[in-house]
Amino acid sequence: MNKKLAMMGLGVAVGSMMLVTSVYAGVGDAPGYETFKSAVKQTATVHNVTRQVNVTLQDNGAPLLNVKSTIKSSGANHAGSAEVTVNNGTNEQTIHFYNQDGKQIIKTNDSDVYKVLEGEGMGGKFKDHEGAEHTPDPQVVSEVENVVDALVGNLKNYVTMDEAAGNVKEIHFKLSGSQISPVVNTIGSLAIKHATMENSQRPMPSKADTLGVDVTTLKNSLPQLTSDIKMDEVEVNASVDSDNHITNQTAQIHISGKDAQGAAHNVVLSVDMTLSSLNSTTPDTVDLTGKQLETVKIDPEKSHHRN
Repeated sequence: MNKKLAMMGLGVAVGSMMLVTSVYAGVGDAPGYETFKSAVKQTATVHNVTRQVNVTLQDNGAPLLNVKSTIKSSGANHAGSAEVTVNNGTNEQTIHFYNQDGKQIIKTNDSDVYKVLEGEGMGGKFKDHEGAEHTPDPQVVSEVENVVDALVGNLKNYVTMDEAAGNVKEIHFKLSGSQISPVVNTIGSLAIKHATMENSQRPMPSKADTLGVDVTTLKNSLPQLTSDIKMDEVEVNASVDSDNHITNQTAQIHISGKDAQGAAHNVVLSVDMTLSSLNSTTPDTVDLTGKQLETVKIDPEKSHHRN
């Protein structure tokens, strides 16, 4: 089920990935590094927030993909909403997601049907976690920090920090060429290669199997890199407010490689994430009265049938 709904959280996933990548790739004891690390931890504790995440993908200067998402979380009873629009230059789809009253609801812009998810895998988990506080184990957090600090090494020197009005701190980080860790580059290259590889034994699921979400829009927009894949440049900029929250973060990754025909590609992935309405967010809701509904039974064994 998580795989089928992966597109719903594309913006959040990519934005979170960039947060983690920026920490692992090059942010010791330097002021900028310590400030950024502290802000990452502080921001992660905010459960009532509005996140706007925009993702763009270009190949040899031509736009391939544009994803815009707004995710609202209340922090109470796991209520939340999301609107994700995916445009690959040819097709555009908007997906609305609501988590309200213990129900998860999905609607796509090309259908008047609201799909209501039910089943042990959905309602049960919601009830089990309702009202629960998810506090990370301090020991685990400390151990992870130690690992990150060890990986960072002297790369902390690439992180800079400027003071701005209102006690705002601007964090900057940029690596290129040999400055990028071989380990990070290898892992990133493998991830890119396998993410775009065609798998004849596992064909792309149809919209009927993904609750109306057209995942081919995303898959077919990715350049099919097969060789000489490497990360050429990574740049991250973040704004930290007076309460030690990251209110805006931009990231840009330059990737080069060749496709199966030997043609060269220069791919640029850009992410812009903004956090607002901290502790004052009210998620969107939908009144299902009079709406066309479809109940989707979620099978724990990764299959489902409709009523």
